[in-house]
Amino acid sequence: MRNTIIITILLFVAIVGASLYYFANLEGEKKETLRPLTFLPKETFLVATFQNDATTDNIFKDFEIFEAMVGRQEFEQWQTLKTKLLRHSTIQPYVNGVDQYVSFHPEKEAIATLFTIPTSMRIDAEAIDLFLEKAASIYIVTQKDTLENRIYSLDKGVKDSIFHIVYYKDIFFASYSESLLYQVMDRRAPKLGKDEIDYFIENNSRNSPLSVYFVHEQIPRIAEHLMRRNAGNFIKLFDNLGGQSAWNLSFKNDALILSGESETAHRKENYIELFGNQHKTSQTLYNYFPQNTASYLSFAISDTDSFRKDLLALLKQRGELPQLQAQFAEIKKSKDVSFEEDIHPIFGHEFALVEQSNQTELAFISVADSTKLDAFISSIATRVSDSLYRFNHSNIPYALYGDPLKSFTRPYFLRVRNILVLANYQSLLVEYRRDWGRVNLLTNTLGFKNSERIQGNEANITCFIRTSASSSMISNLLKASHRESFRDKNNFGYQDFYSWSIQIAGNNGNFQSSIYGVYKSKNALGAAADWVYEFNNRPITAPQVFEHSDTSQFILIQEQDHSVHAISPSGNKLWSTVFHGRIVGEAQQLDDRSIVLVTDRNRLYRFDPEGNSLPSFSLGMDSEPTYTPTISNIGGEQLIFIPAGRKLLVYTVDGEKVESWGDMNLAGKILFDIKVYNNQVFLGTENGHFYQFDAQGNLLKEEIIGDSQFKNPIAIVQLEQNRHAVYAVDTAQISLTMDFVEEPKTYKLEQGGNRSLISYFPSTDGAAYRMAMLNQKHLLIKNIQDSSALFDFTFTQEITDRPQYFADGSNSYSLGIASRKNYLVYLFDEKGSLRDGFPIEALPDFYYGKIDYNSATYLLCVRRDRKLYAFKH
Repeated sequence: MRNTIIITILLFVAIVGASLYYFANLEGEKKETLRPLTFLPKETFLVATFQNDATTDNIFKDFEIFEAMVGRQEFEQWQTLKTKLLRHSTIQPYVNGVDQYVSFHPEKEAIATLFTIPTSMRIDAEAIDLFLEKAASIYIVTQKDTLENRIYSLDKGVKDSIFHIVYYKDIFFASYSESLLYQVMDRRAPKLGKDEIDYFIENNSRNSPLSVYFVHEQIPRIAEHLMRRNAGNFIKLFDNLGGQSAWNLSFKNDALILSGESETAHRKENYIELFGNQHKTSQTLYNYFPQNTASYLSFAISDTDSFRKDLLALLKQRGELPQLQAQFAEIKKSKDVSFEEDIHPIFGHEFALVEQSNQTELAFISVADSTKLDAFISSIATRVSDSLYRFNHSNIPYALYGDPLKSFTRPYFLRVRNILVLANYQSLLVEYRRDWGRVNLLTNTLGFKNSERIQGNEANITCFIRTSASSSMISNLLKASHRESFRDKNNFGYQDFYSWSIQIAGNNGNFQSSIYGVYKSKNALGAAADWVYEFNNRPITAPQVFEHSDTSQFILIQEQDHSVHAISPSGNKLWSTVFHGRIVGEAQQLDDRSIVLVTDRNRLYRFDPEGNSLPSFSLGMDSEPTYTPTISNIGGEQLIFIPAGRKLLVYTVDGEKVESWGDMNLAGKILFDIKVYNNQVFLGTENGHFYQFDAQGNLLKEEIIGDSQFKNPIAIVQLEQNRHAVYAVDTAQISLTMDFVEEPKTYKLEQGGNRSLISYFPSTDGAAYRMAMLNQKHLLIKNIQDSSALFDFTFTQEITDRPQYFADGSNSYSLGIASRKNYLVYLFDEKGSLRDGFPIEALPDFYYGKIDYNSATYLLCVRRDRKLYAFKH
């Protein structure tokens, strides 16, 4: 298929942008002019224009993508030329307020860049000589007359970096290629056509920092110039397309986004024209693509009747329709199955072609009528093994959808939900079925999630190239000189793109089109850590941040050998010590800055920020703690309440056991933490016993919910007239509100299941107002009072870890979710929006917030290399 070759065309778009940064920002109001474009050679791969104001320079100042694409060495040369020449005070009056252009042209094994800068008034030769004498003092400047014009050459003594300038027809043309300047001045050389130029100007947005123009006829020429092999199927779809595209830049510092209009020559023999009268619609098949997808070509049809009519017309024009009709007439005669009435209605409006990293291909087709498929599957296919089939007749995929599926002549197929997966080899489907069962899917990769967040899924045609999986294939397709640049990680940054993609949608006979290059920006969250802390073993607790002194804080975390580490905000070790057992739940800090925690070896610890144990600590407990202790002032004394299975253990902060609470044996295992509210203590058990105690440990009331099981924490909720109650949800999704006065009130939650993970957003007054429900892959945030849904989100993997909450201001919290199976962590704000930069690759249990009193916000997380990373956000 060779979808991956399209990336070689997309690379030029980024190079255009790089040029603009260093040759832009000449202040003045934009004036429209067509004349400079009339001198550009016919073989112009891309041409662009840009706004000449200070804003442009500020936008592109930190745009790493440009440097990554054009190469750091050439980027530096352009910077010097811009500073020394275009910003020189002598030339400024002549170029202020004019449109400037950058274009790219083939030259032997390279791509030559041409800068076109018209002047607002004529400059005589003597003034140019004087300007270059002043501005180019670091160069050796030579000149020669040719074609009745003077070419100036600026030589800095670096090989292959002589910059040539000619002033022709009141326009500066400049390039590292002298021969390109000759083409510009040669009146007999073919130039861009007027219609092409007019289209570019008409679609050149004045609200965009740059606009790019591309003639479709150049696609095969670009492919031939870059590739050492023939173009693949994707490029061939654009053969004889005709027309041109004009795109405008949408700025994003970690992605190159170009969007605009495309017109075609409306040649009936071209397959792409079938989508001109469609309109963009949702594409969903990517959810089924395997994890080793290198590239895919996905199609979605908005008007199936129109598409069918246009496809039949195309097949008729090619002379292929009579043969297909004869074949299907034979099927009707032998099987009494009509292609148009029985087979065609089975299939849906989406289809796709996937190229895997091992260069094998799969196709995907949506099913529109599963009942009809069940009825006719035995008539159109033969079962070859468990759930695997093969079409009985050839060319069915091609007759349904056309060119993209032509190579699947008589494929095998596998049914997954309402999707058919096609392959020319049975073994590929066996492998895919294994990937599907293990959820080894493209949607579970971090790179795709970054791309999906930017490009969206509304289009008729999407071509997607995943750099990490297709890099070797792209490299092998390129000619030697281009392959060398593609592989050069020191001077270029091609490997630092997550993906490239093109999206096309019909637009009343023409098209809307967009290009996306998603980049691993060094400024993006997770790209570069402020510091890294290395452990000897795997960390087993989330990092927590505590006060160290009046002027500093510190980070506490435990690793697998039970060593507890105290780390400074700069990433240096303050101290470490081995605790007896694993920390259960979270550590907590008291007003005197001492830390209290429990371990699974029945130990209660209290120590100062320097790691020194306080008197009487650590101390042994009768039972193993099962969750985080609750520390609260109650009955005039600060007490530590520790859930320990069927026991509630109560200690003073000095380590004394509180006798009034005694060794209390409960009817079941305590659910998570203990709640203290209004001088009363509340707890619940897994088998439905809920307790209310006074400050001295006297049981006030016990509510028993028979025939129910509970697996989630309880919460305190506010009722009317400032009353409070315990709130809990059983495994049947029945919520109970118990005020220990009236009968418990019950309510059936519509969402969730018996395995749902339920938690509650913290609040400063201790009462819960919002709850988070995690039901396998689905997250739902609800109001507790009226059970109304606030927002929801669907993950690609089942979530098995409980959420984390991070203070985000006054009584506001962010919600952290870890997807353990694909090593991703998510962070949502209170409105349900995914925070910028997330998801990010990390293991469960992380921290998000300040790490020192006046520090920036940081993400502290552990990755599979067992190191703690501090990423500033």
